[in-house]
Amino acid sequence: MQATLRPALKRGANWGLQAAFRAPIMPAMSRYRLAVATTFALLLIAGALTGYWLWARQALDSGIAKWRAEQVERGYDIAYQGPEFAGFPFALSVTFREPRVVTPQGLVWQGPPVNGEAKLWDPFTIDLRFPGLHRLVLPAGLAEELGSTPERKQADVSAEEASGRVVLKSDGKVEMAMVDLGVLQVSGADIETVTLQRLTARLGPLREGDKGNGGDALDEVDLVGEALFVELPPGRGGPLGDAVARLSFDSTLVGGIPPGKPEEALPAWRDGGGRWRFHHLVALWGPLDLRAEGRLGLDEALRPAGLFEAELKGANKIISRLIDSGEIKPEAALAAQIAVAAMGRPDGETGETVLAAPISLRQGLLYLGPIPLFPVAPVL
Repeated sequence: MQATLRPALKRGANWGLQAAFRAPIMPAMSRYRLAVATTFALLLIAGALTGYWLWARQALDSGIAKWRAEQVERGYDIAYQGPEFAGFPFALSVTFREPRVVTPQGLVWQGPPVNGEAKLWDPFTIDLRFPGLHRLVLPAGLAEELGSTPERKQADVSAEEASGRVVLKSDGKVEMAMVDLGVLQVSGADIETVTLQRLTARLGPLREGDKGNGGDALDEVDLVGEALFVELPPGRGGPLGDAVARLSFDSTLVGGIPPGKPEEALPAWRDGGGRWRFHHLVALWGPLDLRAEGRLGLDEALRPAGLFEAELKGANKIISRLIDSGEIKPEAALAAQIAVAAMGRPDGETGETVLAAPISLRQGLLYLGPIPLFPVAPVL
């Protein structure tokens, strides 16, 4: 009996030992294969991410280069160190150091480093940051208007907050650009200080619009801007005062202004059918509370010419200030007061006179309805 059982026990023991050693082999192999597959997948993802980042970097670099070339062709001189790219692998950032731009009109801008960031899936939309000191060297004509001597034509603009966004097309053209500046101060040698709480602007998008005088379709570009809480130098605000609470507009510029000197570019823009449409125009300046919409152009003497449908408050106070400052003749003041009384209506809440009347600029004069108020100077 024992002899019979021994071989069976021996076979069972051998089987048990073999099973004990064989059992872990399959899970270990599975873990090894899983690790290899995971590593391979991670390598594929890393390779794809690297390739995509390099593509996005190249696309952005190419778009910036094309934009710069287009501006140089238009007469601008644009210089900077860079662009320097960073942010790999999950972001795409770009830095321009020592940027400098000279316009065809001779205005020079030098600013702090400009830092931008684009999403990997949208490399042509660049969010920008550029707070700090912005230095402007003004053309001689503008410098003289601001009271600067020809030798000291510099203005410094300090911006505690400065951000923006630029959207480029693949061919380097700007689809849209916007800027948001906060806590601004404009100063300089022989230039009186101006401060602004906030300044925002948006340009674009560019699109094909109506036909001009030559029969060709003119480009249209939206132009939106707002300035809040502007403090002018003492006495520079004229009869409206030196504190501007708000100036804002939503407009469309019809017809591209060609590059070159203003005395050549502006007449070409005018003669080609160029005009400026204002969808909304708001001015809160001293006693003036103006809401208007209309259009502007330039006449043969390069004076603003156009028509606005306007609603304004504070007309009587403005007329009184114009009389006190001697900027309006007594007979014109009397006619304006009569017109305000005839066309105005009392506000339901404040009782203040609200005047709904056309404001026109023609033949070098600004008219309130049929009443001429004061002359309008050429833009150049």
